[in-house]
Amino acid sequence: MLEKVCKDSQMLADMFVNYDCDIDGPNLFERMVSALSRIAHGSQSADRAAVASSQTVSVKGSSIQCLVSILKSLVDWEQARRDSSNHGSVAESHDDGASARSLATDETKVQEDGRNQFERAKAHKSTMEAAISEFNRKPAKGVEYLLSNKLIENKASSVAQFLKSNASLDKVMIGEYLGQHEEFPLDVMHAYVDSMKFSGLKFDAAIREFLKGFRLPGEAQKIDRIMEKFAERYCADNPGLFKNADTAYILAYAVIMLNTDAHNPMVWPKMSKSDFVRLNTASDEEECAPKELLEELYDSIINEEIKMKDDLHAAKTSKVRPEIEEKGRLVNILNLALPRLKSASDTKAESEKIIKQTQAVFKNQGQKRGVFHVAQQVELVRPMLEAVGWPLLATFSVTMEEGDNKPRVVLCMEGFKAGIHLTRVLGMETMRYAFLTSLVRFTFLHAPREMRSKNVEALRTLLALADMDMDALQDAWTAVLECVSRLEYITSVPSMAATVMQGSNQISRDSVVQSLKELSGKPAEQVFVNSVKLPSDSIVEFFDGLCTISAEELKQTPPRVFSLQKLVEISYYNMARIRLVWARIWSVLAQHFIAAGSHHDEKVAMYAIDSLRQLGMKYLERAELNKFTFQNDILKPFVILMRNSRSEKIRGLIVDCIVQLIKSKVGSIKSGWRCVFMIFTAAADDENEYIVESAFENVEQVILEHFDQVVGDCFMDCVNCLIGFANNKCTSRISLKAIALLRICEDRLAEV
Repeated sequence: MLEKVCKDSQMLADMFVNYDCDIDGPNLFERMVSALSRIAHGSQSADRAAVASSQTVSVKGSSIQCLVSILKSLVDWEQARRDSSNHGSVAESHDDGASARSLATDETKVQEDGRNQFERAKAHKSTMEAAISEFNRKPAKGVEYLLSNKLIENKASSVAQFLKSNASLDKVMIGEYLGQHEEFPLDVMHAYVDSMKFSGLKFDAAIREFLKGFRLPGEAQKIDRIMEKFAERYCADNPGLFKNADTAYILAYAVIMLNTDAHNPMVWPKMSKSDFVRLNTASDEEECAPKELLEELYDSIINEEIKMKDDLHAAKTSKVRPEIEEKGRLVNILNLALPRLKSASDTKAESEKIIKQTQAVFKNQGQKRGVFHVAQQVELVRPMLEAVGWPLLATFSVTMEEGDNKPRVVLCMEGFKAGIHLTRVLGMETMRYAFLTSLVRFTFLHAPREMRSKNVEALRTLLALADMDMDALQDAWTAVLECVSRLEYITSVPSMAATVMQGSNQISRDSVVQSLKELSGKPAEQVFVNSVKLPSDSIVEFFDGLCTISAEELKQTPPRVFSLQKLVEISYYNMARIRLVWARIWSVLAQHFIAAGSHHDEKVAMYAIDSLRQLGMKYLERAELNKFTFQNDILKPFVILMRNSRSEKIRGLIVDCIVQLIKSKVGSIKSGWRCVFMIFTAAADDENEYIVESAFENVEQVILEHFDQVVGDCFMDCVNCLIGFANNKCTSRISLKAIALLRICEDRLAEV
């Protein structure tokens, strides 16, 4: 009977509401869990002489089963309540949308009524309306319809003007079309932005003006392309305001996120002016916006919300709460790393508030004892879990430590999974972290001699969480990745595999080792493959954790490159992330690759530099607009390594990497030319003749064949590079050629 109660999620919630939340009632739900926990521990008072050993084992197992069922019931009840709420909102939204479409259809029919003598005009109008309807359904097909019927010219500027001037177009669909990556829509987006004038406009006023004609699309990459172009255009119209377009690009995102933070009731506490200034102030003052501008932007956004076009219409045609819609659209789509806003005291106070509100219902309504209340609020799950979460964790932990009973171990693993999932959904960070760290500890990968089959089950559960519930890991990624690293080490090194379960019989040892090898295959690999599913703040933590583990591996004797190799792989997997996120990832990766490229073991250093070359080649496939400098940041580690390395092999490899990069990606290089010339300048000062000659040959080829690409911001770097070769220590032949190239540069520059 008790097992049935524990599996009935509604009954458990009702029990909590009618007893634990009743000021005059006993804490029945909490007492039940505590009693089951004591029984599972074996500490419940009973006449031990009268209870057989087999019965004790059975009762303990049943108690653990009940506790796991309670956790699963809470998971099911929370999900069912949330789904029910979401479906209701969607239904209301659909009903309102149908009414709005019906009204729009009636208005269209009235508009189409006209005199017979205007048949040609009406025919044209009908064709145009069909095109607009098609565009509002599928933007790409709508543009094709317009072009095929010669309603607009087959030019990006004509399409852009049509999108700006036609008020009947769906602003959401305009944003979707402008965010597409195909060549023609991209040209249209550029023409659309270039047609706008931001001269003399303050930054926030420019963003308000920019977002009047369309709504930002729903994909982060689309938003990224649009905001990049906005930053470029604003810098072009307001030269000298920012050092480069990167500053405007990052500030534009910051303004949008501040708008969400300031005017979204779901976000609390609000960001202060000092926080906003601090978050947007870089270590290099020239690279960030002036403090006065940041303070002015903060005041403007706080005082007047940025209202995107159609926001008012959306509020009328949908019952979905605007704060939820905005949070889902901007915060979750951009996935920027916002600080966790609720402290432990905040969540505790929130839970106490929910309980007091429930108690107040009984008092205010004057309910008599004996009246039963049906629980419906999804928020009740938090105080329920807070009341029993810690006893549950203690029970699972004690059970795992006591023995190797497989049925009980499996039940505990189910309890860990349910507890971690539920605490993640409810935002209970402290309890979630406690469940996770306990699970990691039970893998025993740090002590393979003591490992047993129960520890293999803990590892299997941890890898399953990394595959199916990645969001739950959050700040525990370093510990998880350390487990994967140790697993690979144990299974790939025979001497380590031989230490597993020392002192146990050979059959048990072989079984555990075989299980570990199976887990080191696809289950462990999925941890890295699934990194593409992580939100932006978590992926940065993932990279940071993997760099930490890789640094520890490189200190071992002999050094290991397992995590270093995985860094390259997950960089490939995540290359499509928006540039704002990649900048944060690269700030972590660059420092690690510099350290790895400076490793005392030459083979390790060369492996790291070649990995850096692969990432540079891959990133240069992404087009870079004018005024941006991220290519320069990508190649900067090569410059540092070239200047600091004492190994001729390493310096030669760096030059070879840059030569290969130029030959394959010369048309894509923009801001990266600065680092290229800095590397060749360092090569010019080298005492190795091969390095000097190889670098000079490529400088010569670049100047003779691609001078137009370097004549801009990087021209002085090119000149300094040639001066370096003119003063080289190896051969006068190169010195003379460098002087001749300087004269060619002078002549070519005069022609420009």
